[in-house]
This record gives sequence, C-alpha cells and structure tokens, in this order.
Amino acid sequence: MVTLKESYITQECRELLGITVVSVLRRAEKEHWQFRPRKGRGGGKEWLLASMPQATQEAIRRAEERKAIEQETAKNAALPDVLASGGILQAETRHAILDDKRRYKALAKADLLDLYLGWQRKYGATVAQKEAFILAYQGGAWSKLLGELGPRISWKSLERWKLERKESGTVLSLADGRGLAHRGKSMLTPQHKQIILGQVMDGDRQISTCVRIIQARCRAENIAIPSEDTIRRWVIAYSKTSFQNWTLFRKGEKAWNDSCALSIMRDWTLVEVGDVVIADGHTLNFETINPETGKPCRMTLLLYFDGASRYPLGWEVMATENTQCIASAFRRACIRLGKFPKVVYLDNGKAFRSRFFKGCPDFEQAGFVGLYRDLGCAVIHAWPYHGQSKPIERFFGTMHELEELTPSYTGWNIAHKPARLQRNEKLHRKLHEKLGRGPLTLEETHYWLAAWFEMYASRPQHRTHLKGKTPGEVFFAGRGPGVDVDRLTRMMLQKEIRSISKDGIRMFGRFYWSEELANRRHPVLVRYDLQLSPYTVLVYDLEGHPICEARDREHYKIACGIHPAAGILGTEQQQQDLSDALALTRSRAREAKSGIKQFVEGIIVPEVRQSQQAIPKAQEPTPTKTRQTALSATDKALIDAAKAQAMLDKEEPAYQPSMLRRWPDEPSRYAYLWEARFERGAELVLEDAAFMDAFEQTATYQRNFKALYDSKLEMRNFRQAQSLAS
Repeated sequence: MVTLKESYITQECRELLGITVVSVLRRAEKEHWQFRPRKGRGGGKEWLLASMPQATQEAIRRAEERKAIEQETAKNAALPDVLASGGILQAETRHAILDDKRRYKALAKADLLDLYLGWQRKYGATVAQKEAFILAYQGGAWSKLLGELGPRISWKSLERWKLERKESGTVLSLADGRGLAHRGKSMLTPQHKQIILGQVMDGDRQISTCVRIIQARCRAENIAIPSEDTIRRWVIAYSKTSFQNWTLFRKGEKAWNDSCALSIMRDWTLVEVGDVVIADGHTLNFETINPETGKPCRMTLLLYFDGASRYPLGWEVMATENTQCIASAFRRACIRLGKFPKVVYLDNGKAFRSRFFKGCPDFEQAGFVGLYRDLGCAVIHAWPYHGQSKPIERFFGTMHELEELTPSYTGWNIAHKPARLQRNEKLHRKLHEKLGRGPLTLEETHYWLAAWFEMYASRPQHRTHLKGKTPGEVFFAGRGPGVDVDRLTRMMLQKEIRSISKDGIRMFGRFYWSEELANRRHPVLVRYDLQLSPYTVLVYDLEGHPICEARDREHYKIACGIHPAAGILGTEQQQQDLSDALALTRSRAREAKSGIKQFVEGIIVPEVRQSQQAIPKAQEPTPTKTRQTALSATDKALIDAAKAQAMLDKEEPAYQPSMLRRWPDEPSRYAYLWEARFERGAELVLEDAAFMDAFEQTATYQRNFKALYDSKLEMRNFRQAQSLAS
C-alpha cells in the first residue's frame, strides 16, 4: 500500500489531482483544508491531508499509486511501496501487476470506478442510477475506457471492484489474476526432466518423436506419464533459459557461434585506405552465359574490398573460383588502389589457400616466396565457417538489390526462386521469353557490376564508421599515387618447380620447349600466366636467374602434330611439317657432334699432348738373344706363391673411413658403412658410427630403408646360425 505524506504543497496537489493551481486554491477554500507554514526557502503553505474530505484523500491515494506504477518497469520483481504489505494482495495479483497489459487495465478499471462513485455522489446510489451509469458507459460517454475494458461490465462488477479496493487499499487489487495460479508450476519431477533432456538433446530429432520415446520410458519406469503439451511447454521453457546448451547440442557449433558467441567489435576508423583489403568470392544470384560452354550459369564474383573506405576495388567474374581469377582481381585491385595493400584478409577456401599465394618449401629453398609477400603484403585468413568475421559478407547482402534488378534473377535460395523457375510454371516462362529477358553475357555482367559499384560508392553511410561520408569520398582521399603496372604483371605470374626432359618441360598436358633447354637436365622454376600469355612460359634456374622463354610445341608446331605417314598420305603442309621436324632433329644432332668435336680438340687433345711431353722417354733396351731354359717344379711353386702374395697386397682394405670418399647421397654412404660393419665385420670410426645412428633416426630411413636393412640383417643372422649348426 502506498504510504501517503502528512501534508502536500500546492504544486504537488496540482500534479496529483490534475487541476490548475487556481483550482487547487479554490478547492482548498471550498472544502476548508487546513494548512501549516512551509519550512525552507520561499515559504508557502503545506495542506494537511487529514483535513481534506475522504473523496479528495482517495483521489490523492490513487494518483500516488498510479505514479508509483508508472515509475516501475515490468522487469522489477516488486513495487517497493505498493507491495510492502504483501499479505493484502494474493499471489496471483502480485504476478499480474508485473504484466504491462494487466497493470494498465487495472488502472483503467480504477478510473471507471472513480467515475462510478462520482456519479453516485451526484445522482444517488439507487439501483436505477447505477443502471443509468452503465447505460451511459455502454453508450460511449467515456469512449476511451469503453475501448479498453469493453461493454460487458455491469454495476455489480463495479460494486465488487469497490469492495476489493477498499479491502486491499490499492487499485492494484483490480488486476486480472486469472490463469496465474499455476504459472511456473509443473508435474514434472527431476527424473522426468532427466529423461526429457536425454531425448531432446540427442541430435536434432523432432519433438513429436521424442515425446513418444519419453512417454514409453516413463511407462517402463512406472512413473507418471506427462502429456505431450506438458513436455513441449517444459522443452520450450528450457530452450529459452538454457539457450546455449540447447543451440550447441541441437544445432551444432556453427549455430552456437552464430547465435551465442560474443561478437568482436572492430574499429575500422583505426586503419587507413589500403591498410586492410578484404577478399571473398560470391556466387551471383543471376545467370550469365559461360563463354567456354555457351550455356547460362551462376558465375562467381571474386571481389577485393577496402576495409577503411568500404570501396569495391577490383573484381573478376568466372565460372568457378580459381587462382587465375584471384590473380586477375588482385591485379585490378592494386591498380585501382594506387598502391600495394599492407594486409590482405582472405577467405579460408581452397583457391585462396593455394600455394600460388602462400608459397611452398621448394619456393623457399629456391629463394622465392608467395605472391603477397613479394609485394610486401601480410596475409590473414578468416576463421573457417565464420561468415561474421568477414565484413565483405555484409556488402554482398547489400548487393542483392542489384541481383534482383537483373533480367535473369534466380533468387537467393530455393524458397525465393522466381515463379518462372518453379515446376509447371509455363505461363511465367513464356512471359519471361516474350519480354526478351534472358541471361547476360560476360561483358554485360561486368558492366552491370561496375555501374552498381559506382552507385554504391556515392551513397552516404550513416550507420557505419564512415559517419555520413560516401565510400568514394573516403577512398579517393587516401588513394595511392599509382603502381608500376609492368612490375605488377610480372609479379602476378604463377610459379611451379618442373624438370627438363628431352622433349622440354611438361605442363598442363603440353610440352614447352626452347633451344636453351636442350643441353639441361635439372629442376627449374617455371613462371606463367594463362590469361596474359597462354602459349609461353618463363624458365628460371633455382637461383632466380632467367634461362629462356619456352614455347608451346603444339601451338607453335615444334616437331609436334606430325602425320604418322606424312610422306605418303599427308598433305603438302603435313609433309612440310615433317621436313621441318627432321631438319630440327638433324640440326640438334649436328650441334651436339660439333660440341663434342670442339670439346675434344680444345680440351682433351691439348691436355693429352701436354701430359705426354711431361713423361721422359725411356731408353730402348738392346735386344739380346737368350736361351730359354725350362723351370723346375720348385721354381714354379715359388713363382705362384709370389703371385698370390702380390694379389693379396693389391686388394683393397676391408674398410676405409667414409670421410675419405665422395658420396652422391646419404643412403649410399649408409649402405657402404652397413656392409662394412655387418658383412665384413669392420670396426667403424667414431664419425661413421655417429652418422649411422643419426641417419637411422631420420624420417627418410624409417619410411624407405628400415624394412630393407632389417630383413638383410635377419638374413645375415640366419646364415651365421646355419653355418654354426653345420
């Protein structure tokens, strides 16, 4: 119950009674209000509440209650003054006054009750006057109250309201408490709830399926069987009060991240134009004719987007997202930006993860790194399956207005497909064809995108960090002076490590050849761009020095595409191609032979002559005739023994330290040391023993050689055991 003050000043009476100051003074004089001097600055009068008539006191009380209710919100658990005497109001009423609709309807009832009591004071409290008041109310004398409370109110209801308010001392007793007696109560026990959670949280089953299983479980455990409505009400309440658990178990981590994870708010005012460039692919929601197949399809837009200005920089449209598409779009973005970006924020897709951008170990060993690092750009990859971490996704949502305007719009999902794409919609398809609508060409797609991007760049943005500026204004204020287009084109070339064969370098199912490669057989670095130059590649050694520009043999007819029987069945052109191929082969043979001749005459022959001159000529012995005598058996035995001893002296030692030899690779050195240790029984020096132990710990040995040497050692031990047994 509201606690009223002992006295009120004139201004407070004006606010509570809803009348002017002059009316308050007139009413005080008419009703003989008593007062006392007001303390404090300004003086004045304080009207004593006890000296006022009962009707005036009730009006002030109702005004105080209404004021207290209006100051509280529906979230508060209690009204401090109104609910201080909790024993007067029932529990249902206390819950009802926390509901906005029920609370304000109680205030409307109080207003109607005041009008009813005022009518009785003026015309009397007879039954006839009470019915007259109801007739006036239902006739629209107080239309606002009639609209809120409805016409189905009798004077007996008003009498009941008067009694309830008198007993409780507050207008809040008039709040409708129907349906609140059992709110929040349930027949479900903790055992019921455990069974329900075990079913509804096990995957994304339908609730109706879970209900049948839950009821069967309750029947088997001999406990009360809840109804389907009871189970559904509890599940709905649980999904609201334990939303994170519900989302994670029912819908998975992706849904939890989208609906429950705390968003990280980034401040884009901290970066300048070109500091952070965001890239992502988007499947367009309209059809474009694929120039390779001639059929309409939904093409992929690859867009680079400036984070500071929200300005679309460079883009490419292709049938599928690939590295060539990314390279072309990035090149255009750098030219548009006028400088190289500091940070490139990429999607986590396969095309963006390709080694064309990140580099590979072979490139690192060769002194080459990824494209972005060559240009001085740092690379950041977005979290997988976190669309909200890519600001460009919001831009694609705005771009949907462009897609809707295209004549080949397909809708952004199955539920929003145009009528012409639905089954059996022949009328709409005919109308679509009659209006001349159809898929765009690739050139028209680029034109539509460019036009809409310019329109977007000229729109002021008030809800973003641009604060009313257009993306174009911010972008051109921070645009760079320009980039070297030729250097950028060279840097955009893709890189691969390839080997040289006698037919050239094999790439993309074709051979690329140049005369400079004929005498080389080593890995090389190949740089190419299939869009700018599809029939030539640049070849470098692994130190980065240029070797040549190799050409496609099939395209340039370099000993390729020859008729199998050109001399007999071929045309004149095919015979000429065969002649050119044979001439090329003969010229290569002549060059090889001439190279050998020059090598022999220029290096080998002078070296041999010089070595012969350095050896002094021995004097030829004078031939003398000697008589050969037959050797005895003893002499023959001595000669044979001397020969055997000489042969033993010439044999190589059983083991020689491996540091004194040259080895092509580590496996060859290990094979030599293994044979010396286990086959010959030699004792290795410390360096060789340490090498064997270290090599046996490498992944190469474990993967390629361990099984081999284990089997050889097992065979050696078997042979030794057999020899000992015999």
